[in-house]
Amino acid sequence: MVAITFGADQAIMTRDIKRQRYQFDLAALQRLAAVNYAALTKLVKQIKQGSEKLIKVGSHLHFRVAVVQRAPYTTDIRIQQHALQTKLPGLVETELEVRLYHDAQLAEVTRSQNVQRLAAVYTQPNPAMHQRNEKFQVNQFLQEWLELIREQGLVAEY
Repeated sequence: MVAITFGADQAIMTRDIKRQRYQFDLAALQRLAAVNYAALTKLVKQIKQGSEKLIKVGSHLHFRVAVVQRAPYTTDIRIQQHALQTKLPGLVETELEVRLYHDAQLAEVTRSQNVQRLAAVYTQPNPAMHQRNEKFQVNQFLQEWLELIREQGLVAEY
């Protein structure tokens, strides 16, 4: 509650300030997962299990995309971002693991920076300091990576 008090002849204004509760948007997460699935299936369709693709983005950055496991209804992928030069200020080398669900045609980040099983919503504050919508943000980050790879990446097989 906020209370503003003025002099004796002026009005006192009081109002409640309520923090809006975060509403998880499942439809938005599924749309994002469908977009990521479409991009990833194009990227990994010819990578064999245990193999990887190296994708260079500019002269300073590359991504390693590896197929960890293929099953009839799922494919597990690991994507790692690395600097080609040792000194890129502010760059954190990042790794994501993604599961493709072929029957639903959705892709979900299952591990990010050694954090597995991201919850859809986190209460605030929480011990791990996750954002309320951490799962959505990590999947959105994957989408941004995939756009960067699609627009600027040069592919080499390894």
